Amino acid sequence: MEYKLITPVTKADGTKIETVTVKESFLGRDVRAVSNSKGEGDAQIKLVACATGLSESVVDNMDARDVRALVKVIKPFFEPGEN
Repeated sequence: MEYKLITPVTKADGTKIETVTVKESFLGRDVRAVSNSKGEGDAQIKLVACATGLSESVVDNMDARDVRALVKVIKPFFEPGEN
């Protein structure tokens, strides 16, 4: 899934990011990274980083509206489902 950022973010190397690709499949290590977070805010940053492949420092510099919108799309993949 492609997501167009409300506010583009710039990586440390100066690359401007306007759109991110959100993966639709996650690994156990992604679940572990999010589950081992220090709190809800840290979990949201890790969740977006895992789903987009961006570093946590880039996600830290994203507009909060973009982070919240991405979390809303991604979070259902991490919620317990039916067996």
